[in-house]
Amino acid sequence: MKKLFTLAFISLSMTMMAQHVTPLSISVAEINLDSLRAAYLAQPTMYRASLEVVAEQLEQNANQIKVAKNELKVEQTHAKEMDRALNEGMKKLAVLKKIYAKEESEVKSLLKTLETQQKNIDGQTELNQQTRDGYMQMFTNQQHTLEQTLRDIADRVQEMTQLSNELQNAQIRYQNYEQELERKAFDLAQVESLFKARKETLRAEQKAAKSL
Repeated sequence: MKKLFTLAFISLSMTMMAQHVTPLSISVAEINLDSLRAAYLAQPTMYRASLEVVAEQLEQNANQIKVAKNELKVEQTHAKEMDRALNEGMKKLAVLKKIYAKEESEVKSLLKTLETQQKNIDGQTELNQQTRDGYMQMFTNQQHTLEQTLRDIADRVQEMTQLSNELQNAQIRYQNYEQELERKAFDLAQVESLFKARKETLRAEQKAAKSL
């Protein structure tokens, strides 16, 4: 029963875990040099100021990327915890299945043995009726006890089946979560690559603008 409670706790914790990653929402500042040049090239001071505005926007992007990286790291750690808990739950579930199957088999075997003993005693006519009645009452009591044990096992198996379904659903949620993490990591890498390229373009243009 302790293992069943542990498994139930694991299953409950699965339902409380995050089901989706936080969406990535970073829009890297655009650098439209042709438009800026057309508007401000005759005014070097204004042109350099407009480039500085873009630089500030890119600095905000840098902070956003840093936050997103930390966020992704936390989500990846969370995914590992989900995987560990699911694996632990699945292992305990497999152990419980074997325990309950063995217990059920043993109880059924005892019932068959009891039935055989009942037939043997009932056939021993040389025993007086009082002795045979005493045995039959004892066998009946034992039979009721074993049948109740079988019902208890069936209840536990039913609970285990429910927990198994919950763990399977949690496994599906985990797989979806992992896929979302992979997409987010890819998208973040793309955003960072674009950010670096635009920052380099801006740096080169700012350097050139100093000579205007």
